[in-house]
Amino acid sequence: MDASILISLIIAGVVLAVIAVCFLERHLPVEQVVREGTDYPNNHHVLGVGYYHAAGRCWHVFPWNEFRDGQGYYWDGEWHTVPDQRQVLTSVPEPEEIERVNRAWRSAGPSASAQFWSDVDRFGFGTAIGRRHGS
Repeated sequence: MDASILISLIIAGVVLAVIAVCFLERHLPVEQVVREGTDYPNNHHVLGVGYYHAAGRCWHVFPWNEFRDGQGYYWDGEWHTVPDQRQVLTSVPEPEEIERVNRAWRSAGPSASAQFWSDVDRFGFGTAIGRRHGS
């Protein structure tokens, strides 16, 4: 087979693959991990995105009011010297935030969540199952 024909076939294959991906992205339903109009509890976790801060109605890297020595308490995307006193149990995120979270989750790989949970050891503390003597 002539080299120019082979190169033409490779280029045509790449072009067809790009067109197929663009078509599928536009016409297939988009996977979502969070949905518009839904109440989410404080510290609701989305794998690959972070934790929902109900008071601020946004997802952040660290849980709400997480404390770390030398940094303080984490809320609304920053470290503070005092914990957040707002006691908001649930809230509905803004549509823009839902779009951002779903986009970040999709780029992190939705299948990562399934893989993460399939690797969880469901036998408690491991060696305790096989013990025969004492407690």
